[in-house]
Amino acid sequence: MKFWEQRDRAQLTLAKEIGYIRKPHGGRLRVALAFPNTYWVGMSNLGFQTVYRLFNAENDIVCERVFLPPKQELAEQLASKTPLLTLESQTPVGDFDVLAFSISFEWDYVNVLTLLRLAGIPRYASERGPRHPLIVIGGAVTFVNPEPLALFADVIAAGEGEVLVPALERACRQASDRDDLLRQLARERGFYVPSFYEPQYAANGI
Repeated sequence: MKFWEQRDRAQLTLAKEIGYIRKPHGGRLRVALAFPNTYWVGMSNLGFQTVYRLFNAENDIVCERVFLPPKQELAEQLASKTPLLTLESQTPVGDFDVLAFSISFEWDYVNVLTLLRLAGIPRYASERGPRHPLIVIGGAVTFVNPEPLALFADVIAAGEGEVLVPALERACRQASDRDDLLRQLARERGFYVPSFYEPQYAANGI
């Protein structure tokens, strides 16, 4: 899918919506909120809609949504390497400060990697640097077992959005660099920074 086709599809989608939020980007923390499935699946998820509202309730945050392209368009977009765009302003996802995933189902794990690829962002946290968005992974699955996603996340959020969203915004504002940001978040309740830990396995591999 070409850049202009993505833009036109996004504008047609917004024309049918009621209640979406548009904010100027200038001076605000820019968060791309991703649901690792199609628009129709994501917008039927109340948790995703709640997090979208919580982010945008903060005056200093602009949050825009991003979804997995429909199946018939996905292969074409992967082949063309056209940058993945957000819904509200049709801005490349890789230009945002934070890319936050809201994941409700284990079978969407692989779609996280697909979205990272579409956005031109290295899949492994160890391969990313300051020029890449901070990758935050949250949602129902992180409460159960965050480890399957640990290699791909800079930060895993396992808590209530009402508490975590302001804490994330505050840390992003105060941090002097990416390492300082991770250290600040690691001190906050509800955030897990996988790169600060080494998993220990029992003899049976568990």
